[in-house]
Amino acid sequence: MSAQPGRDLSLCWEQHCKLLPGVASVHADTVQHWSVQEVSDFIHSLPGCRQQAERFKDEQIDGRAFLLLTQRDIISIMSIKLGPALKIYNSILMFRHTKDSNQSQASGPDT
Repeated sequence: MSAQPGRDLSLCWEQHCKLLPGVASVHADTVQHWSVQEVSDFIHSLPGCRQQAERFKDEQIDGRAFLLLTQRDIISIMSIKLGPALKIYNSILMFRHTKDSNQSQASGPDT
């Protein structure tokens, strides 16, 4: 356990942002409205994930479905190798985090 868990989380977030620069500026509210082609284009833009983009298109994964995927779904069901699967899943987690952050800010400090 760390004496500064908040700092570890922000450091982890900083590392993810460096590895997945196209993800940090996109919010889950936007992603959930993506078409199958937009999801495929996003996957194609991730480093080392070009081949997997076609798989998402074949499976007709739109933005709403994309946000619901788990790491297990990506690896087991979609048969994507671990490296690309981790990049894809980490991007999903980052998108979900933007949604969670927006909801906690909207609820305010009084809740």
